[in-house]
Amino acid sequence: MLDESQLQHSNILPNIFSSTEELFNDILLKRNYKHSRQLRFLAERHLRSVLKLRFVLSPFSFVFLLAGHEQYHLILETLDTEEATYIWHVSKNKSDLREALRKIDDDIHIIRQHGRQYFLDTNPPSFIRIMHDYSDEKKGFVVWRDMLEERLR
Repeated sequence: MLDESQLQHSNILPNIFSSTEELFNDILLKRNYKHSRQLRFLAERHLRSVLKLRFVLSPFSFVFLLAGHEQYHLILETLDTEEATYIWHVSKNKSDLREALRKIDDDIHIIRQHGRQYFLDTNPPSFIRIMHDYSDEKKGFVVWRDMLEERLR
């Protein structure tokens, strides 16, 4: 998982974008991706003051931080692959949040090494996923949004 400072100090996209938000906006302006609506929805609610927008290179995904009444929710959403939205819940404590980010990095590594099903079979604590319905783009987004909002309380 990369954040803004790692992006700027890497050779991935040197001097092209000044922030991950700028990269994010540029990507979504280029074309309509499979999860464009979900990504815009999450970006509008992302807690930028607490956590810089992060992204994962493979599959290309963004990690958002949203707040519920009692917990933070770290949400991994892919750009253009047919994969579920992954959500980790963590208490509203900065040290717990830092630890959760390390744990998510480990989880992403497990997914890359062994596959998503292997990761899901481990029954990760404080984790849920929301499946996407691709049969009707508008209805699928509304169903996804409602399921997300129900789980973020």
